[in-house]
Amino acid sequence: MDHVGILSEAFYLPPDKKRVEDVFRDESVPFGTLSKNIDFQRDIGIEDIHVTDELPSVLALEAARRAMDQAGVSAEEIDLVVDFTSIPEDYVGPTWSAAGLVQQELGLVNAFSTAVNTGGCASYHLALKSVMALMLCDDDVQTALLFAGDRTPDLNKTYYPITVASDGGSALVLRKNADRGRILEVETISIGRLHDVWYVPGLQNRKPNEEVTEKLLHMYAKMDKFNEGVIPINFRMFGKVMDRLLKKLDMSHDDVDYYIYPTFSTWDQAYFMKKFGLTPDKVYTSALRHRGHVQESDMVINYAEAVDQGLIKPGDAVMVVSNGAGFAWSAALIRH
Repeated sequence: MDHVGILSEAFYLPPDKKRVEDVFRDESVPFGTLSKNIDFQRDIGIEDIHVTDELPSVLALEAARRAMDQAGVSAEEIDLVVDFTSIPEDYVGPTWSAAGLVQQELGLVNAFSTAVNTGGCASYHLALKSVMALMLCDDDVQTALLFAGDRTPDLNKTYYPITVASDGGSALVLRKNADRGRILEVETISIGRLHDVWYVPGLQNRKPNEEVTEKLLHMYAKMDKFNEGVIPINFRMFGKVMDRLLKKLDMSHDDVDYYIYPTFSTWDQAYFMKKFGLTPDKVYTSALRHRGHVQESDMVINYAEAVDQGLIKPGDAVMVVSNGAGFAWSAALIRH
């Protein structure tokens, strides 16, 4: 039976850094404890993040080049280009296509370009699921390039009360029937009533007589909806999506060798491990301190670093999980 494998995963993080304490100062992040005596500033566990003035497409292009080089594929071999960036890019879409730019700049003359990016930080999984389905039903699509490039606006690096965002790009090369990184299954769950917990207002939502500023393109949270709608169910939904996936494969958590989880915060990672009875050697957490959260690229970057560090070995079953504004929870099981 045909399947889809991941030939390579690569990323690019800009060299400039900003200390998180300076982010908190510049963005007037509040002090004080949240639920369960968690203090956002005290307990986040992030010391600095990557920042840049470059356009997001520059980050995405560099990651895409690296992924293609690692996979050893030529421009002519790419049949499909998919953008899974979750926040506004060089221009505010939908008419402009970052995938089209990548196709042009890399000379992907045989590719079709599109985007799958309405799942927030779960867009990685939505793109995997969509591309895998397309590849398995269309013999003309043998090799695909997936990419993301994020640069959060100045004074919008903090996603209070969850995390601090880093700028960066990531990319994957997928190929039908590749031996490496076989995607066993992808499962997603969405809850529509939480569609606007996180949102970017845009000019169309400007209040009467409100000045036009960049802040209309900043990310905002409806804190009451977040606290009442997301917090009570968040980890239950993680369990639900993982259980669904494992049931489809007739597997259990005992069959999973390693977990890739977003770099949100130390308390979030600790709760994830406690909730599902996981030890620190089973979950990649070391990237949090000096990077923070790179949106949907967390899953690609953490996976790539875990492979480089020998934490993921050939044959391992790797559970890659995330949630994302919009609102979705997702999981993929990959046989490395």
